[in-house]
Order: sequence, then structure tokens, then C-alpha cells
Amino acid sequence: MSPTLHAPRDIGFLEAVKKGQITFVVFHILGSSIASLNEIEETAPFTADAEYFLVKNFINNTNFFEWDQATHASYFKKLKDAVVVNIPKLNEMAYEQVEIASVPFLTFVSNKDTKGETANYSFVLRGYVRHWLGNVWAEYDRVKLLDLLDTATEAAPAWAQAGSRS
Repeated sequence: MSPTLHAPRDIGFLEAVKKGQITFVVFHILGSSIASLNEIEETAPFTADAEYFLVKNFINNTNFFEWDQATHASYFKKLKDAVVVNIPKLNEMAYEQVEIASVPFLTFVSNKDTKGETANYSFVLRGYVRHWLGNVWAEYDRVKLLDLLDTATEAAPAWAQAGSRS
């Protein structure tokens, strides 16, 4: 991960962020392993001026060491401005069926195939995905993600906004 973290600094990107010329948003997707949690400390020096989201991706029934408050706090309390986003676990069978269908989650819920034609996906599995997407979107609303994106668009120079709206 280190070369990836150094590149934005080396090209002047982080300096532009510090000057307010660029809005830098980082979604740090975490697994529930100690190795993944150790990345929080590794990225901290590079995200000081960023909107930093620690995304707990619950792909299984782990809990990011919440049962051990000392361990949990030692990782999640280090960054005072980081916002924790919790992506809930999706039913395994539903996830596998979306993968087999090779379509985005919303397309699966809409019962459409890769060509946009009506598919024959399970109503129950589509319901699991629909419910999961609702929870994910509610989490985005909780952290005011759209507000952040609107603010970034308003702050962008006119030339950058010209093609962004229809």
C-alpha cells in the first residue's frame, strides 16, 4: 500500500488538498483482521486534510473487535475526524446470485439481465438485496455523503462543473 500512499504526495495532490483546491475523499474499506486495521495508522499521515471514511465491510459475521473495547478503540479512536461507515452483511446466497448474474445490485433487484432484458431472478433473493441496498443507502444518508458531494461540486471551479450537470 505504501507506493499508492506516496504517489499523491509526490505529485502535489496532497498540497492542493491542503490549499483547498481539491476535495479529497477517502473511503478506506476495512476487513476485520488486525492487518487491515493496521492500515488505518499507515494511511493517517496521508489523509489529514481528507474527508476520511473508515468503511467496515461486514462480509461475514465478524465484528471488528467490538467485543474487546481496548483493541477496538486503539484503531477506531486514533483519527478524530474519521467517520465510520458500516456496510451490513448481505445474505451469502443473494450475493452469490448477483455475482453469477454479473449485474450491479440494483439491476438484480430490478430483475434485469446484462442486456437490460427481463430476467428470472429469485423474488426472495432480490428482496434480500433490496433490503440490503436500503440499509447501505441509509448509512450513506447518516454520514451525509450526498451533502459532501454537493459541497465539493459547488466548490469546484466553473470549468470543472461545466460538463458535470445536464
